[in-house]
Amino acid sequence: MATENSYMVTTVAAGANYSGTGEQYHAFALVDGQLAANAEEASGILMNKPPSGAFAEVGYVGEMKYAAGGAISAGGKITVTTSGWFVTADSGDIVVGEAKASVTSGSVGTGIFGVFPGVTDRGRTIQYAFTPKVDLLDGTALALDDLLQANDGQEAAGVAIGAQTSGTAGDFVLFGIATVKCDPAFVCSLGDLVTVTTSGYFVPCGSGYYAVGRALANIGSNATGLAFFDGFSRGYIPA
Repeated sequence: MATENSYMVTTVAAGANYSGTGEQYHAFALVDGQLAANAEEASGILMNKPPSGAFAEVGYVGEMKYAAGGAISAGGKITVTTSGWFVTADSGDIVVGEAKASVTSGSVGTGIFGVFPGVTDRGRTIQYAFTPKVDLLDGTALALDDLLQANDGQEAAGVAIGAQTSGTAGDFVLFGIATVKCDPAFVCSLGDLVTVTTSGYFVPCGSGYYAVGRALANIGSNATGLAFFDGFSRGYIPA
């Protein structure tokens, strides 16, 4: 079936040089004329290849091409991650569109996009906005006493929804289904009790530690995946 591939577009001065081939069809932010770091700041999709200072064409609603940062299935809901890549949305993510057809990681797909920045699917979580004092990776844990990364389960009080910037208010999951980031030296398996280690990463919880949730999927090392986060409620795991 033929489609018109129509979309609405606006223009803004490019805040960096995007005249190469690597940035076209990535998510774009109007606030600084650069690639978006997450769905919340994404204003649309960069449709052309502007050098710095030239007009960037930004599509913000309609049927458009997009740069896939991971495999996305037909009908999959889409969100934005670092460097403007589009990936499959997890529970709690801001959804900006839907894949028209399946696409492989690193390829260009076609999707139907609503008005950016889209809507948030957070119906299964309790969230609160904090202003961290350090940059936080998506899915890492925050300590409330100093607003830095949590370094163990006792400190963990919230999970970053998307990458968070030091000094900027952002949303955190306090309770419910969250996307968590597994430590680079570990894997978290489906059903594992999980806790938090240094730099806010999640790891399987062994005896003598405080569990803060349970993995809802297999999560590879240095990767993100779904877990049920409930903070202190599980308490100390005896030896």
